[in-house]
Amino acid sequence: MSLPAEAAESPDPAVRVAVDRALSKRRGDAQREVEDILDATLRVAARSAPSAPRVADIVAEAGTSNQAFYRYFSGKDELLRAALERGTDRVYSYLAHRVAKASDPAEQVEAWVRGVLAQVIDHTAARQSRAIISNLGEQAVAEAGAGGLGGVRDLLRAAVRAAGSRHVDLDTGAVFDLTFAALRRHAQDGTAPTPAECTHLVRFCLAAMGIAGGG
Repeated sequence: MSLPAEAAESPDPAVRVAVDRALSKRRGDAQREVEDILDATLRVAARSAPSAPRVADIVAEAGTSNQAFYRYFSGKDELLRAALERGTDRVYSYLAHRVAKASDPAEQVEAWVRGVLAQVIDHTAARQSRAIISNLGEQAVAEAGAGGLGGVRDLLRAAVRAAGSRHVDLDTGAVFDLTFAALRRHAQDGTAPTPAECTHLVRFCLAAMGIAGGG
C-alpha cells in the first residue's frame, strides 16, 4: 500500500531525531575546533610578536590541519578579526559580571573602571591583545571592536544613570574615554596601572560626576 504524497515527504520522527543528533554533534565538534584554533592564535601571536603569526604555526599549535583551518577561515586576517571580536565579547561578559555584583551605582562605576584596567594588569592577556591588534589595521580593529565596545559603554551608561547623573551621555563619554585612554597608554607601553593609579582614576571619575565613593 502506498502512502499519500504529503506523508511520504514528511520525515519519520525517528529519522528527525537521528539527523538532529548527528547535526548537533557535528556543530559541537566544529565549535570546539574553532575554539582550539582561536586559542592557539593568541598563544602563537604573543610568542611571535612583533612579527605576524604564521598560519602553519597556528595550525600546529592547535593540533589541527590546513584543511580544517580553511574550512572556518578564509585566511589569517579573518582569523585575527575573529580572535579580536571574541576577546571583545569576553571583556563585555567579564565587565557585566563585575558590575552585576556591585551593590550600588558608585560601586558599579568603580567595578567598570577597574574591570577595564584589569585587561592590562593581566600580563598574558595584555600581551596577546597587543599582538593581535598590532597585526590588524586601524579600520579592522575599529570594526571588530565596535559591537562589543558599544555594549561595554552601555554597561557604564546604566550605572551612571542609576547614580543620578544630570548629564548621563556626557558623563558616560568622559569616564569611558578617560579609562580607555589609560588602557591604551599602558597597552602601548607594555606596562600596567598600579593600585594607586586605579584608585585615583576611580575617585577622579566619581568626583567629576558628583558621586561619593571609590575605595
